[in-house]
Amino acid sequence: MSNVSKLEARVQQIEDSVQQIDRLDHEVYNLTQKLEKATDLLIDIIEGNKNLGVHDLEYVLLKLDIDGTKYHELPLLIFRTERKFRSSGEFPTIQEFHQMVIEMFSLTEDDQKIFTLEVTKNVLEKFMNDEDNLFPVCKRILSSH
Repeated sequence: MSNVSKLEARVQQIEDSVQQIDRLDHEVYNLTQKLEKATDLLIDIIEGNKNLGVHDLEYVLLKLDIDGTKYHELPLLIFRTERKFRSSGEFPTIQEFHQMVIEMFSLTEDDQKIFTLEVTKNVLEKFMNDEDNLFPVCKRILSSH
């Protein structure tokens, strides 16, 4: 076997290892995010810090087994909506925003029976009630029926 063949075989082995490492890294991140959500939810339940129910985002994300790598997409969607609102004054209706969330998480019709409009409203209310009031668009969206 020539040196070039040995080198090509080694490169292929390294590429295969990198792909496996990337896959494992993605899976570890996904599981870490889910564990954080489950831990936070459990702490809230034990401490009785908030009224938890079937319309709480953390519960719904875990129940629907949403990929943990997508957990940060909803706050980013709110942030992008806020930026658009500040620059153009435009904002989606509550139904339009809910549809964007459904598409973002790739929810099926069965999933939508669990991830209802109430879940989206609760998320917007949470961001609206942020102490720094960074997301006034949330109030606008909630008031647009």
